[in-house]
Amino acid sequence: MGGALSRADRAVSPVVGVTLMIVITVVLAATTAAFALGLNGTGDDTPPQGSFTYDYTQTGNGELRVAYEGGDTLDPSTVRIETAGGAFCPAPGNTSSSCSSSVSELRADSEADGNDWVGSDIEAGTTFGIFGDSSNMLETATVRIVWVDPSVDRTVVLGEWQGPAA
Repeated sequence: MGGALSRADRAVSPVVGVTLMIVITVVLAATTAAFALGLNGTGDDTPPQGSFTYDYTQTGNGELRVAYEGGDTLDPSTVRIETAGGAFCPAPGNTSSSCSSSVSELRADSEADGNDWVGSDIEAGTTFGIFGDSSNMLETATVRIVWVDPSVDRTVVLGEWQGPAA
C-alpha cells in the first residue's frame, strides 16, 4: 500500500499536463493580442500628417522660408527643427546679417531674440524662417522638421529640405 499507484491515480498526471498547456496557450495568446492591438500602454498617438514647402534664397549665409501648407494642426512644443551639416539662426528677430544664437536643433515653440519663433499652433499658412549662421551656409545643410511624440520616446520626420549644395 505504501507507494503503489492505483489505476485511478495514473490519469491525473496527463490531465494536469493538458490543463497547464491550455492555460499557458491562453495567456500567450492574450499577451500577443494585447501587443498586436496596441493595448500595451505605450500611447496611441499617431504621427500628424501635413506638408511643408520651402523657399530658399542665397542671401548672406542663406535664408530658408518654411511654410506649412496644411494637414493636422501641430503643437509647436512637439515639433523640432534640426539641421545636419550646418547650424542655423531662427527668425524672428534675426536677419541674414545678424545672428544672436546659432543652433543645430530647436523646438518650434522656442524663443528667438525674445520673440516666440513660431508662436501658437502650426496650421495651414504658418511660416517661419531659418538663416545660416556666420560660419555655416544653409546651402550645404539638410533641414528636418521632426515631430516628437509627447507620450513615448519616438520621433517622426514630417518634412525635409536639402540645400542645393548638400
